[in-house]
Amino acid sequence: MKHLVIGASGQVGQLIMSAVRAQGDDVVGTYWQRPSAGLVGLDMRDRQALHRLMAEVAPAVVWVPGAMADVDQCERLPAVSHAVNVVGPIGVMEEASQRHVPLVFFSTDYVFDGRRGPYDESDEPCPLQVYGRHKWEAERALLQYERTLIIRPAWIYSDDPHPRNFVYRVLKDLKAGRTIPAAIDQLNTPTPAQGLARQSLKAVREGMTGILHLTGPERVSRYALVSEIARLAGYPEAPITPIRLQDLPLAAPRPLNGGLVTQFAEFAIQDPLRALEVRKLLTAI
Repeated sequence: MKHLVIGASGQVGQLIMSAVRAQGDDVVGTYWQRPSAGLVGLDMRDRQALHRLMAEVAPAVVWVPGAMADVDQCERLPAVSHAVNVVGPIGVMEEASQRHVPLVFFSTDYVFDGRRGPYDESDEPCPLQVYGRHKWEAERALLQYERTLIIRPAWIYSDDPHPRNFVYRVLKDLKAGRTIPAAIDQLNTPTPAQGLARQSLKAVREGMTGILHLTGPERVSRYALVSEIARLAGYPEAPITPIRLQDLPLAAPRPLNGGLVTQFAEFAIQDPLRALEVRKLLTAI
């Protein structure tokens, strides 16, 4: 069986590639703005390039972890966000549906407004910002294809040494001795990318479609998460300043009382943040 991972240079995409290979399947991955050895360049907004790649690879499963995921950048550039986060995935869905192969699309907890979290798959989305609205628009369009699986994670982290990884950014500030402001009133369920990839692949193997929440086992504040990263990294006295989310200079609003839970316990992720993962990343900074 061959898989196509669109957006394989990111945290989630890299680990999906690894998980697919570990089970003995073939996989082809693409990158957009982050070139990586062994990956094929693709802008999924380019329908001709997408069609050629799909015809060449002939995948049995198509994954779309790729996105414009900078929430504030989406707020500032809504037309670009719509093209990348809505139009691009719809094109992928149309290609997948023509070949009648499963499509796995990664969405976000930001489809919810954070007024009464945590949320399960039956809760009605109500996004606060451009990014969440576009992800929800994509969800609704892609679910018109009966073989689509929508996976919603939250606050993804990994041992990937890249600024898109929240743990990486915190550790970089810790090493530099910078004071880290962290919201005490923003709650969510941090998601380990490795567990996310593993459980996503399990859902695909079992033929699941529709919407699936996949997050870590704990619901914590951003302040508590930063404090735990500091503790695991050996910085128990780190200068972490508790603040309110509204005091941060952010272009896009974020949900406060957020987080996700799953109705499907067999897919629940039980991986906590581990000292080994944090210290491995710390050595790469």
